Amino acid sequence: MKSPATYGRALGYVIVVLGFGVIGLGYNGIAGALLDTRAQLPYLLSGGFLGLAIVVFGVGLIINASAREDRSRLESVLLQLVDAQQGGSVGGTRVPSSADGLYAAGAASYHRQDCRLVDGREDIGYVTAAEAAARNLAPCRVCKPEVAAAV
Repeated sequence: MKSPATYGRALGYVIVVLGFGVIGLGYNGIAGALLDTRAQLPYLLSGGFLGLAIVVFGVGLIINASAREDRSRLESVLLQLVDAQQGGSVGGTRVPSSADGLYAAGAASYHRQDCRLVDGREDIGYVTAAEAAARNLAPCRVCKPEVAAAV
């Protein structure tokens, strides 16, 4: 099924062609009344200005249709981003399904999974509290996770 923006764009092109046709008819009338300048004014007003207004209206429809398609495309991308964010991803990486009791491990410290210091990083591994204590990782000073005790 075609989108309404596609029909709007097609209608815009038809109206632009119609506007150029009106301009052509006005020019033809002016050319026929070449010697009498008073007879040219109605052709100039109806053919030239009306045709130009029709062309501008058609171009406006084309621009509006393009803006609608762009907005639709952006909305679909934003919905994909929201789905990815709500679908159990933390920082762009998938959190294991059994994430209870797991911490995001950095080089020297461990963090809660929602810590802003690890959000968006791709190289994050997940450790248990015992593994964090065994690796001598310090708790993050920003998110302040529970202190891991060596088992």
